[in-house]
Amino acid sequence: MTDDLSLNGSTVTDTEKTKWARGPLIIAFAFPVVFVVLALLALGYGLYKDKTKQDLNKGVAAYFEPAPSAKDAEIARLTAELNALKSQPAPVPVETPATAATAPVYSDPNLASRLSERMDRLEANQRLLVQAAASATAAAGLQQAAKGSQPFLSELADVEKSLTDTSLLAPLRPLAQKGVPSEVSLAIEFPAYAARAQTAAKSTDDDSFLGRIGNALNGLISVRRVDGTAKGTDNLLLQAQGRLDEGDLAGALAVLATLPKPAQDALAPWLARARNRLLVDTTTRRITVDALSRLSQANYTTVNTGTAL
Repeated sequence: MTDDLSLNGSTVTDTEKTKWARGPLIIAFAFPVVFVVLALLALGYGLYKDKTKQDLNKGVAAYFEPAPSAKDAEIARLTAELNALKSQPAPVPVETPATAATAPVYSDPNLASRLSERMDRLEANQRLLVQAAASATAAAGLQQAAKGSQPFLSELADVEKSLTDTSLLAPLRPLAQKGVPSEVSLAIEFPAYAARAQTAAKSTDDDSFLGRIGNALNGLISVRRVDGTAKGTDNLLLQAQGRLDEGDLAGALAVLATLPKPAQDALAPWLARARNRLLVDTTTRRITVDALSRLSQANYTTVNTGTAL
């Protein structure tokens, strides 16, 4: 009896020892397996989370960005065709017998050079027009200033700057410094000189006592007939006076040129001033006419050049 219990007790003790010896071994093998499983689960969760996030972003983008419509596609196609047409060279029109007379000209290889030449002509004509206008203005100023009795040196200098041919101004230079009496002044002075001319015309070359007395009386007393019946020197002097009153200085000088020499000698100082006045008036008038003619020609040329290609 005692032996059986001992045997059984020994058997029980060995079994328990074996059971407790296997426990740590199982735990040692189970722990790595659990760790690997947990790592795989964590990796799978991370991959699932990233994919879910990407799908969510795509869904949001698809929600806010509408799909291209057929209208957008048509616009893109037309834009591409238009760009292709722009890149192609322009077609050269071919004239047919039926439309050769009325077909428009689409290109002119000489158009650029023609336009450049036209611009050059316009600029040259514009310069000529400005110069002609300045010359006309200076000439008109000279003519106005020279009509009076005052010097006209500055006006003469202005005209000289604007003229290419200054030969016309040569007769005026000696007279511009002091000036020339006006026609009004000459008309006022003429009666006194006419009386001297009348006296000189009636004087004789008789050197006798009676001749000298007669000449002295003629110098003291001068009677001019104004009733229209005057003849000879008196008639000529009256005609010259009438021309002066009408403003015809050239006509008056023409009449006085027919007086007898003694009468002309008596009128010499007045005649010299009157001839200078006529020279100034004639020359300044000619300068003005020439300047206005150039201005008109320059204006005509500029207008025609501007309207014709």
